[in-house]
Amino acid sequence: MENEKANINDNTVGILAYITLIGFIIAIVLNSNKEGEEKKFGAFHLRQALGLIIFSVGAYIVILLLTTILMSISWALLAIVSFISLVLWLGILALLILGIVNAANKTFKEVPVIGKLSSKMLGSTFE
Repeated sequence: MENEKANINDNTVGILAYITLIGFIIAIVLNSNKEGEEKKFGAFHLRQALGLIIFSVGAYIVILLLTTILMSISWALLAIVSFISLVLWLGILALLILGIVNAANKTFKEVPVIGKLSSKMLGSTFE
């Protein structure tokens, strides 16, 4: 399904899915009223956004644990974790922007790095 151009009129659900948790919830509600190709398009981008949310929460927990452990060892190590954390969050922001661009272009293109995994794990969720 990768790189297919969707023949749809409304890509609002796809775009909203990536914009905050409230936008994700609104996109779920909006997608429940859709049919056919528009429902598949919305469901695809909802799965991609949910994969990003799960990855972000997991990364947050890992960084939090790492920060707690390294603070007890040395404050100097904390600077390294802070830098790694900054790079990680900027990477997640870049993935969100790519997801929004793909939804705005009406394409079924997976988000790099975690897109295939989220499609595989979430199957036909939201359809």
